[in-house]
Amino acid sequence: MNTPDLPAGIMPDYRREIPAGLLARQGSWIWHEILQPGVIRHLAADGSTLLTVRILLPPNGLLSAATLRRLAGWIREYALTGRRTSRQGFEFVGVKPEKLEKLLAELEAAGFPAGGTGKSLHQVKCCTSFVHCQNAAVDAPSIAKVITDFFYRDFLQQELPAPLKISIGGCPNQCGGGVEADIGILGWYESVPEVDEERFLAANIDIGLLVSWCPTGAILTRQVKDGMVVSIDADRCVRCTSCVQVAPEGISLKKRSYVDIAVGGHGGNSYSGPEMAAVVFTRIPARPLEYKAIIDRIEAIINYWRRSGKPGERLAGFIERTGWSSFLEAIGAGGVEEPGDKPSLQTNFRRDLHFRY
Repeated sequence: MNTPDLPAGIMPDYRREIPAGLLARQGSWIWHEILQPGVIRHLAADGSTLLTVRILLPPNGLLSAATLRRLAGWIREYALTGRRTSRQGFEFVGVKPEKLEKLLAELEAAGFPAGGTGKSLHQVKCCTSFVHCQNAAVDAPSIAKVITDFFYRDFLQQELPAPLKISIGGCPNQCGGGVEADIGILGWYESVPEVDEERFLAANIDIGLLVSWCPTGAILTRQVKDGMVVSIDADRCVRCTSCVQVAPEGISLKKRSYVDIAVGGHGGNSYSGPEMAAVVFTRIPARPLEYKAIIDRIEAIINYWRRSGKPGERLAGFIERTGWSSFLEAIGAGGVEEPGDKPSLQTNFRRDLHFRY
């Protein structure tokens, strides 16, 4: 199939990275089936087939140069090409059928098991957090590792009612995608940023830039004797830390943090269309590196769904069928109040649910 080059620009035409035989079948795929965990067979309109092998990568898909070379070596020997998935896993595309078993054996021996397809736990997705992000309230990659270790069997076997995707966002900005997963872990700071007026005035901060960076209009300006300062409306603040990044000399944030756990998010065109997750557990301590409080609640969600979910029923559909009241009661949903915290009633308007923060 002859197709024109894409317009010239900084990035090369992605099609140059695709082998000719694979590019010739572009747009002709009509079906796919999962032969075994991690092994997918695609069918094209002309009757030809293509094998893909999906493997589990370390949290956040972080790869060393040595690992990248090893992946490249497997591609050269066993497949047409490779790609990193949107969930931070990796796929070998166009695996040679006669070499499939040998590839799977090598992958398992090297610690890169095939799995995460179909009715299983897919790669646990997370943001980078403290690896190189200044906004993190919790360490998402370490939470991802603990979750993956605990539920490792569910990655390798297709014994869940439907696919299960868990995502972790280390702060309210949600770069890790927690709000769109079947189960989402949402990192939060305990308190709103605090303004030190003396240091703020001494730093000669650009007030206009600072105000413009706040996504919710929570930063309020105020004239004092020595100049202009700001205050932060706690009711509007979502603790995204943008103000701390603009004015670190005068605004600081206490590092005490926790997570919320949400369920029922999903993308794509299945069920009732894309939908954001709803919070069911609030103010859960995130204590490295055990995370028992988080694991216990995720396990309660998965076990109830595993027992009562129908084949092919994602968490969102399961909850809608059983009802939120029954679901919350079955998983023991409720906030965690740490010593000294004053609970206040919050409402999840999408679900009309009420929680104690």
